[in-house]
Amino acid sequence: MNNAITTPAFSIAAGQLRPLKWDERVNQGDFVAAEPGQFEVWEGPAGFRADTFVKQVYRRLKKPAAEAKKAF
Repeated sequence: MNNAITTPAFSIAAGQLRPLKWDERVNQGDFVAAEPGQFEVWEGPAGFRADTFVKQVYRRLKKPAAEAKKAF
C-alpha cells in the first residue's frame, strides 16, 4: 500500500491565474504547473523566489474592486 500523500492536480481557468515574476516570493496557496491545463496547490514552505522552481508558479488574480458609485 502506498502511503505517499499527493496533492491532486485540478483544472482552473487560465484567466484566473497570473505567472509569478522571477523575484516574487512563493506563498502557500500559490499554484505550480502540473500537466498542461492542470495545476497543483503549493503547500510547501513559503519564501522561495519563483525563479528557483523548475516549473512555472502562478497566483490567483486579485478581483477588481467594485467601482465607486458616482453621486449626481
